[in-house]
Amino acid sequence: MKLSAFHDGWQHARALPVWLEVISGTALVFALLLTAASARAQVTQDHRTVHIRGSTTFGTIVQSLAEQYMRTHPSTTVVVSGGGTSRGYITLLDNTADVAMVSGAPSEETLDEITRSGVKLVNVPFRRVAMAAAVHFTNPVNDLSTIQLREIFTGRITNWNAVGGKNAPINVYIGPPGDGITNTWHEKILGDADTFTPRARNAELEQRIAGVSGDPFGITYLATESLKDRALKVLSVDKVMAGADSVLSGRYTLTAPLMFVTREKPSPEVQKFLHFVNNLSLPISNSVFALPVAK
Repeated sequence: MKLSAFHDGWQHARALPVWLEVISGTALVFALLLTAASARAQVTQDHRTVHIRGSTTFGTIVQSLAEQYMRTHPSTTVVVSGGGTSRGYITLLDNTADVAMVSGAPSEETLDEITRSGVKLVNVPFRRVAMAAAVHFTNPVNDLSTIQLREIFTGRITNWNAVGGKNAPINVYIGPPGDGITNTWHEKILGDADTFTPRARNAELEQRIAGVSGDPFGITYLATESLKDRALKVLSVDKVMAGADSVLSGRYTLTAPLMFVTREKPSPEVQKFLHFVNNLSLPISNSVFALPVAK
């Protein structure tokens, strides 16, 4: 109930017959109840909730940031949930989230929906994460060139023996179209002219990890942030392994953006949260890197 409703109720109570006030303790109890209810309403009014939704890859990082923020801003609750990069964009359109966390540009279908909605969205660049090809730990292949990766993920190379492996079919695992890492991998490895092989096994992140973990001939791509404590082997690309030195020096270029996206005029609480996370000086993790310095 709103404060105005409590106020109206109080005025109505004052107009009741005098005998209500003379019943022992009744007026006092009523006043105490009114005060408590008003206090609860004030707490609710002062409390703020920020809903963040989107990238599974980005989710663990943002959850940690949210916990840090809430420790220093106890009047705010930050709720973080997944659903994928495209889902993050869509929640801004249907107003079910305040912030989208994304690891790539929207898919063409999502971009069309954004355009049709007329809602103006604002990207807030945050960090970048390295992407890498990953295979079963028994696979003898340790390195693939960018060209070989393109040929494998388009389906033009279908046997491991063509890239120095065993005489066995290559089982390609890819993410769904709304997945930000999938969109960025497609952009950087396949380019605009190619598409993923129709024989690829389409699965969400955890299912892809489980699939390749149990498939000696499987291959997928992941943000290195998602490979912690996983029984997969990361391949180097063009003889360069993803890592802090190679990413920061520019020798390893397969990175995906980690961005927050908001509507054009975010709430003050959203602005406070974004200001907080973008002014953190400590490293986020060993596989999440600062954005390149603008030239």
